[in-house]
Amino acid sequence: GLDVGDPLAALNDHERRVLAAFRERYEFHLKTAVRDSADANDGDNDDEEKKDSSSSHQQSSNDDHEPTKPNSLPLQPTYTLPPSSLPPSGLRPLDDVTLYRYLLSDRHHKHLTFHPETSLQRLLSALRFRQTHQADLIVRNLASSSPTDIPPSVLRCQTLRIAIWAGRDRHHRPVVFERLGQFFQKGHASAATFEEWMESYLYFLERHFVEMRRAAEATGRPVQRIVYFADFQGVVSSILNRKIWTIVPLLKHLVRTVECHYPEIVDHIILFNVPRMASAAYNVVKGFLDPVTAEKIELFAGVPLERFRECMGEEVIPKEYGGRNEMEYPQTGDA
Repeated sequence: GLDVGDPLAALNDHERRVLAAFRERYEFHLKTAVRDSADANDGDNDDEEKKDSSSSHQQSSNDDHEPTKPNSLPLQPTYTLPPSSLPPSGLRPLDDVTLYRYLLSDRHHKHLTFHPETSLQRLLSALRFRQTHQADLIVRNLASSSPTDIPPSVLRCQTLRIAIWAGRDRHHRPVVFERLGQFFQKGHASAATFEEWMESYLYFLERHFVEMRRAAEATGRPVQRIVYFADFQGVVSSILNRKIWTIVPLLKHLVRTVECHYPEIVDHIILFNVPRMASAAYNVVKGFLDPVTAEKIELFAGVPLERFRECMGEEVIPKEYGGRNEMEYPQTGDA
């Protein structure tokens, strides 16, 4: 764990009580999952012992058959775990920051009321999803210094949908710039299978946590969100050539099958170079976004350099937008 102070210090008494009750409910599910998985493993070990005994016609001592423990979990939250150490449900010890993030995801944005049961089901579904898709293996691959640990299909998808981690904003949050308009313009949805797009998107989302941890380690302060800037240049062409309508279903599917499991990790979203003609397309996209996420979006017709400067130093803003960041920020490639 990172020692960066209490990221939840600002919670009031009511919020702390809700969080404590939510933790109690989650830990009940965790204990049940671990117990059930242990019982299943004991049954498997008993079957193996019977097979060994039958085939060898020898009596084995307990020491000869030490039970395997593929689901032995640490007592404290751990950033990375081997997928084989988790029960099929993917449940694991979680810290209060993670639990509160899921509570926030279903909090009414006007009345500020929590919906713990909805949040619990979202959390259980997310953990099962991460286990099914081996998200912990993705985290390990991202932490590796070897580029060969990233699947070639993921690297290819990253050339078809360009996004860069440009630095950190004035609150130490990681900054992403993406050429979303070019992604619409090129219409690359059919250039990869949905499974390949989903895996690539999982690598992108899990990278959020890698960058947040790095920011927290560098600053000694808790960092719980990123900020996202999407360049819509090229979207008019995508509307005229109608390729945008091949991308929208892909994005909608990714949001509903993947992004829903990663709530409350973006602080604000700025879409720029958004022409008036693209407003209809934007409304379509906004329609399938989580309402909490949609509330965080700002739109600009051009490049809002002053708004960028409010958010981050010029060394983070890519040079083509008026900043001094000369990081490689390639154009979107052809399929």
